[in-house]
Amino acid sequence: MKEATVLDALLSSLAKAAAYNAAVNVAPAAVLWPDQAGQWKPLIPVLRTVLPHLLTLGDYDQRTRTGPATWLKCMLARMLPEASWGDEVVPILYLPGVSRLDLRAIESCPKPLQPLAELQYRGVLWTQQNGRDWTILAFLKTRNGTGLGLDPAQDARTQEAIARALVQLADTAVSSLEGRRLEATDFDRLLTTDPVRDILRWLGDPAGTRNQWGPQVWGAFCSLCRSSYGFDPQTEGELAGAEKLGHQQDKWAAVWTRFAESPRLYPNVPALLRKAEQPRQPRLFPDGSAWPAVNDKDEASLRSSLTRLQSSAAHEAVPRLKNLEEQHAVRRRWVWAELGMSPLAQAMEHLATLADVASHALGGASAHDMGAVYCAAAWRADAAVWRALACVERKADVAAVTAAVRAVYLPWVEAATERLQDIVAKSGFPASGEDARRPVTPSKGECILFADGLRFDVGQALREELESRAMQVTVATRWQGLPSVTATCKPAVSPIANLIAGSSDDGNFLPSVAKTGEALSTHRFRKLLEDAGVEVLSKEATGNPKGSAWCEHGDLDRAGHDEGIRLARRIGEQIRVLRERIIELLDAGWRQVRVLTDHGWLLMPGGLPKVELPAYLAETRWGRCAILKHSAEATSLVVPWRWSADIRVAIPHGIGAYRQSTEYAHGGLSLQECFTPELVVSRPAGLAAEVAIAGVTWVGLRCRVEVTGAASGMTADLRTKPMIASSSLAQGGKPLGEAGKASLAVEDDSTLGMVAVLVVAAADGTVVCKATTTVGGES
Repeated sequence: MKEATVLDALLSSLAKAAAYNAAVNVAPAAVLWPDQAGQWKPLIPVLRTVLPHLLTLGDYDQRTRTGPATWLKCMLARMLPEASWGDEVVPILYLPGVSRLDLRAIESCPKPLQPLAELQYRGVLWTQQNGRDWTILAFLKTRNGTGLGLDPAQDARTQEAIARALVQLADTAVSSLEGRRLEATDFDRLLTTDPVRDILRWLGDPAGTRNQWGPQVWGAFCSLCRSSYGFDPQTEGELAGAEKLGHQQDKWAAVWTRFAESPRLYPNVPALLRKAEQPRQPRLFPDGSAWPAVNDKDEASLRSSLTRLQSSAAHEAVPRLKNLEEQHAVRRRWVWAELGMSPLAQAMEHLATLADVASHALGGASAHDMGAVYCAAAWRADAAVWRALACVERKADVAAVTAAVRAVYLPWVEAATERLQDIVAKSGFPASGEDARRPVTPSKGECILFADGLRFDVGQALREELESRAMQVTVATRWQGLPSVTATCKPAVSPIANLIAGSSDDGNFLPSVAKTGEALSTHRFRKLLEDAGVEVLSKEATGNPKGSAWCEHGDLDRAGHDEGIRLARRIGEQIRVLRERIIELLDAGWRQVRVLTDHGWLLMPGGLPKVELPAYLAETRWGRCAILKHSAEATSLVVPWRWSADIRVAIPHGIGAYRQSTEYAHGGLSLQECFTPELVVSRPAGLAAEVAIAGVTWVGLRCRVEVTGAASGMTADLRTKPMIASSSLAQGGKPLGEAGKASLAVEDDSTLGMVAVLVVAAADGTVVCKATTTVGGES
């Protein structure tokens, strides 16, 4: 795995600024990047190659996505064809020559800048924690996770060297800069001591790089290439250099390795390799991995092969997919995969998993037997489908993956669902009787997290994410009621399930409060929980971990209904959202978090098979279920409603849907819809939450501190010597509140600008974490 570079850290910082919780907030209109001194300008061309949503304030230049304020506003409003980034992407607005204060002071804001002033309210500013603009020096030295936490000298010579070497610095591994004082000479060496990088820079932009170097550096570069690389840039040119790069002979192998480690830093090299003369047998010289045209040809071949599967039977498609995986697996290790040029090769890994699982029928003598088989391994077929779809975006690639999925997955899941429906028709549904009506009662110190639409395979992915963070996770299973829709099944998994009865007079499958007969609205549902002693948490609240609580998080089901198969590209994000909420609750002191859901879902690219149900037979008709009229005779599987046997629910045969072109649906009877996970998450014994200083904000001589993972009795203090309590500048410090926050006042104004140490101490005085800060805030 390649080491993170300064550019990686900068991109990560910009991404964090754009992050938001879609369940609570709307997306910011833009990330505003003020740069009054224009320090970051040399790096902007590099950033444009990796951030197609980066816009720059300046004279209009469509090629560089630069323009005046009014043009930028049009771009943000998606009124121009150049605004081609995805709907979920937050654009970045680079503002050279503009400071944060220029935007704040609207009344004195320069007229050319005034159209952008309102964005400070609809967007977010990429600034330091103290609100000041990010300078290069500040980004290098700032700690607390917002900068790199390095130790650069602050003299003028060093700052000049940093500015000269900014582009080269971006390509430098952060680890190589850590643990030592960085002087001007350290940054100057970045310009002259790495011929491998210089070759790649020159190949990517021959004229621009030569002009930037000047005659002295250019002459040294040519001499080094002649003596060490058998190549004269002056007389042979960049195409000859690209050929040598692709052949990877002798010292050029090291140049290729460097390119392959950080290909995004040299965005024009792939196009140059396309122009270069390839060997007649590129796979033998030494292989085809260096030539993007070879990869393009293989992708086209794979696309064609997958598309042809649309007319294949499953028994023909399964071995064909396995064979295609053998042919194309190697391309996932090629550099072109990292650059997003091999989406079908990436998808093949998951299609091969699908073929392997789907080559075995999912059956059993009973519903419980089928659940055991599904729980053991068969769920991997469902996961493989959305993982494969998440790899592709182009219409032709989506069509190719769709053809493979429908050839293999559709008949497999159809057969399994038909088998389960046959069993239920003869023996009844597993989720029935008194056991199904028993409420889920949280114990003291337990918080129930309800995640709408957490299908079993997605639950397994969530388990893996949590275990990667050293969480302890146990997974159980639960048969949900019928129909498998939220209105029916969410109350059934709640602590007040025994206080609910049937109704659904309006056909929406919504039960009622047993005591009053009133429809179970959201307000009444929460009131019943509170009356039962279960605290109901808002989206961001953590509550009282000494009691019991209910909270809801995630948007899987909503995204599925809104986006269809595009849900596949959102699942990873939703898993991370749930992971962070669970860890947040555990960090707040909850003993364990029990993750429950109401139903799973079917996801089928190209749509589920259409099943006819005449309108005159149904009171109401959903995608995968319908309420039959009392006089209607059954034309398909009919089951009683979970909350009232008097209401008959029609279930379409197999994985069919009552609506045309339905890609995402639930409400019917299948393992994917009704057999769901139940996760219990806790920290292993002895593993405490990590204590960390999350934020330091200065307002004059008052320091506001935010600490994560804080335990009872911890205090925050400002000291000149971290281990000596008597060196306190804040009267011995203050206890951290329940939210991990404290406000420290420094009375001696002569300490303004002094470097101090912010410490967090345990109840016994032991320092558990610390961070350097400047009294009054850093420049």
